[in-house]
Amino acid sequence: MDKEKLIDMLKSSSKVVGSKQVLKGMSEGTIRCVIVASDADAELKTALVEEASRRCVPVSYFPSKRKLGEAAGVEVATAAVGILSAEADK
Repeated sequence: MDKEKLIDMLKSSSKVVGSKQVLKGMSEGTIRCVIVASDADAELKTALVEEASRRCVPVSYFPSKRKLGEAAGVEVATAAVGILSAEADK
């Protein structure tokens, strides 16, 4: 997915921010897409991508933790954002 589409999704969709919340959301089945910062810790990226793969959740990458946090509307850098599925939005 291109960067502009990712930014639009981050601004307009319900989401969870942070790797722990994203991993929890995937285990609960509420995440439809994961966005991972390219400069996140390698072990953390591996854990997120492996869990997403196990659960058939698509993964996209963002250039940096700082920019991902800004795009998600939070004031801190973040390693991952999970876009919630439509059912979870309700």
